[in-house]
Amino acid sequence: MVLLKFGITNFAGQEIFVIFAFNLLFKPMTEKLFTKSAFKVSLDCPWKLYYYRNPNLYFNANAENDFLESLAQGGFQVGELAKIYSHVDEDLKDIMDYDGSVRRTNELMKRENVCIAEAAFRWGNMFVRVDILKKVGNHISLIEVKAKSWDDTKDKFCSEKTRVVSSGVRSYVYDVAFQKYVVEGALKEQYSDQCFKVEAFLMMADKTKRADINGLNKLFKIEKDKNGRSKVVTAPDVVEVLNQGKPENHVITAFPVDGVCNAIIAGKTGEQGKDDWMLNLKFTEYVQLMADKYCSNSRLSSAPLLSKTCFDCEYRKAKGQEDNLLDGWRECWLKHTTNSNLEKLSPIASLNGSGLNRDKWIKNGRYFMDELTYDDIKEYDPRKAGESGLDLYERKWLQISLETGNEELLERFKDKIVSPGVYLDVEGLKEEMATWKYPLHMIDFETTAVALPFYEGMKPYEQVAFQFSHHIIREDGSIEHAGQYLNEDVNEFPNFEFVRRLKVQLEQDKGSVFRYANHENSILNCIAEQLESSKEKDKDELIEFIRTITHHKDNGVTYAGERDMIDLLELVKRFFYNVDEMHGSNSIKQVLPAVLNSSEYLKEKYAKPIYGSVIKSQNIPADKPIAWIHMDEQDHVESPYHLLDNIGNLLGVTEEEMKQMEMNDSDADFQVANGGAALTAYNKLLFCSDEENASTGAITEKSTVPSFSEALRTALLRYCELDTMSMVFIWEYFKDNIK
Repeated sequence: MVLLKFGITNFAGQEIFVIFAFNLLFKPMTEKLFTKSAFKVSLDCPWKLYYYRNPNLYFNANAENDFLESLAQGGFQVGELAKIYSHVDEDLKDIMDYDGSVRRTNELMKRENVCIAEAAFRWGNMFVRVDILKKVGNHISLIEVKAKSWDDTKDKFCSEKTRVVSSGVRSYVYDVAFQKYVVEGALKEQYSDQCFKVEAFLMMADKTKRADINGLNKLFKIEKDKNGRSKVVTAPDVVEVLNQGKPENHVITAFPVDGVCNAIIAGKTGEQGKDDWMLNLKFTEYVQLMADKYCSNSRLSSAPLLSKTCFDCEYRKAKGQEDNLLDGWRECWLKHTTNSNLEKLSPIASLNGSGLNRDKWIKNGRYFMDELTYDDIKEYDPRKAGESGLDLYERKWLQISLETGNEELLERFKDKIVSPGVYLDVEGLKEEMATWKYPLHMIDFETTAVALPFYEGMKPYEQVAFQFSHHIIREDGSIEHAGQYLNEDVNEFPNFEFVRRLKVQLEQDKGSVFRYANHENSILNCIAEQLESSKEKDKDELIEFIRTITHHKDNGVTYAGERDMIDLLELVKRFFYNVDEMHGSNSIKQVLPAVLNSSEYLKEKYAKPIYGSVIKSQNIPADKPIAWIHMDEQDHVESPYHLLDNIGNLLGVTEEEMKQMEMNDSDADFQVANGGAALTAYNKLLFCSDEENASTGAITEKSTVPSFSEALRTALLRYCELDTMSMVFIWEYFKDNIK
């Protein structure tokens, strides 16, 4: 009290300091316990744990991506479906505090039999919420639910020979093991007079099952609550509809993982104690170390162990990003290199292609391209006999030479460097393009694959082709957006109608068909398999059409159709590179500005508003044509994608989150080269009610603004149209240069 009075009677700065110190001394601290989320972060990287522990200090690109992830894969829907199939008695998800959730769990555990969602357990400084906990007498089933696919006839949680937990599911199994460790510890501590048996399960999408309910996904809608958190709203008749299906056809299954969890806890799995996994510690040692560090809010004393995964760290701020948060990624790297190097040198992260041993380079202290030698990159995958252009090995050294400015390396490519930083093999392109047949057809697909099948008869994560765009280039150079398809009825399985519409577009001539990357080939082969087992009257005709424009393997033999699609991506890899625009990426979103900024011809042509009038479009009216070329203040061509209505605004996401979506892979291992936003938008059409726009800002006045669904539909059509128009731009750039 004396100090407080002293502060008031003297200068203001001292007064504030004294009061602040007084408050710090007596204000109770908010307790932090080591949760399963914190444990998962530590498994990913022990040094990230401190950044995760201090969200008000460190930037985190993944801070609010649960809504995006759920739209992209259907994770929240799987969780809600699991609760219904498990016959949950009480869901504790709304009890947010440690003590309240543990107290209510203990009350429910007094029942002889009970099923609890989000059951809470505390043991020492550790705390877990169990997705689903079933208690039958003294037997407890601990069930962790994941939107991951699993085929029990093929997939294995652990190698029988090496006892190494499979890398693809290691984080999931360790998550369950951590929960079992805490739950067993808490039960022994609280119920010393009882002997509970805890058995662990992973409930996942079962790829051996086919849905026997149509519109399963429609039973669960994703919304955001007033705090911006994602939630699932179930249909009023959800139980009644689900009861129409048979239990043996449930598309999610609880797979037993108790044996491997016991081995993990005992420290007996093959990955423990080596290869820097969990700091080379055994499970219980590691958990206690991480729990102590997290709860005391202290860092590991050792310098971070860098690896290739560090390049994708979510605690890395984008270049030029201004905010008051710290860059955790930079803090880690500055333990090993200088700030000057990070700012000026080209990191090995952007070196494109497979066969790169980045972990080995990093372990040997080589983080940047100018530190690599010929011994670091072995020659592999050479060009086929008679094939022109760069092979993968040569392309890597082209990128290194352009990124580093190494004159000795550049010497081998100098005859094809057409301008500073731009490589173009004109003769190779001329030879390649001479084989093409006009008219040329540029096609692009948008597809989705989520955990809960959209349609009866589908397996989890089975592909749904919901959209395509098609541009035609005729021999006289005229261009037209000739056709498109977007599934208008989300209640109907679209894949077969998709192929029928595509067939109509392409069967009018024998011209060459182009795709960008292998996605379209994979999807059409997938649909061919679906047609094989279908009862469609025209299935033979549709399969025959698919085989003409694709290639596939049968018993190790590759069969290619007479019009097997030409991959523009492969042509870009072999004949073109723009270091300032691409920096190792071959995504069409990077290649588009690369060709536009490399071509005076394209700048002049498309600075005029001719698209929609001179070049006909399915979506741009003739009386309102647009110009694709707009220059920024640095006289640089802006990406045409920036001219479209921002699909991110409709999805309620930031530009950074949009970039993350573009990098997502689907569970079926199809690389979605540029469709992350599109598939998320389509999933939002399926999973979200039209009224959900209030949380995204998509609609403000229904009387003057198009409906949320209509706005998304328009955005999807225009984005897909620009995807195929981007392919046209690439062709025009090549064509102009070979003249």
